[in-house]
Amino acid sequence: MAIALLTLALVGTVALAGTIALGHGLAAQAVALSVKAHFLAALGATTILVMAHSFIMFFLIATGVELKDMEKERGWGDSFRRRTIAFKSQVFPPMTLAILLVMANFILGAAAHTHAIPGWLHGIVAWTTLIVCLVALYREYQVLGANNRLIGEAGTRRRSDGA
Repeated sequence: MAIALLTLALVGTVALAGTIALGHGLAAQAVALSVKAHFLAALGATTILVMAHSFIMFFLIATGVELKDMEKERGWGDSFRRRTIAFKSQVFPPMTLAILLVMANFILGAAAHTHAIPGWLHGIVAWTTLIVCLVALYREYQVLGANNRLIGEAGTRRRSDGA
């Protein structure tokens, strides 16, 4: 599951980078077809990124709850709960910021298209969004790997307990 979620986040981040490149092409030439392509690419990238980061959040929450319940049921202490909380504290802030920036950037794209804001402002937000998405992707990679190892540790411990 973690690989699928990371792949989705990677596809969304690459789509965002492609959308930014397409937007810079628009700045060089004013073509109506390119505006439509940029909008559709932005819509797709926004949808994928919001979905990917949200799914990863819910996956980490769900596995944390499951590990906490298993730990409580078997009287193992609270080591798994503490570690899942530490994982979430490493990844939730950049993921949340990434989701907010992705949505804000999409909205600002419409504002730039209607000339309510200057295009360069949308460009700056786009590059900032890409950087934050890359940081979030890297943290997600680290945390999902650690989370998988923790799940494996719980499974091993459970089997050794005879359950």
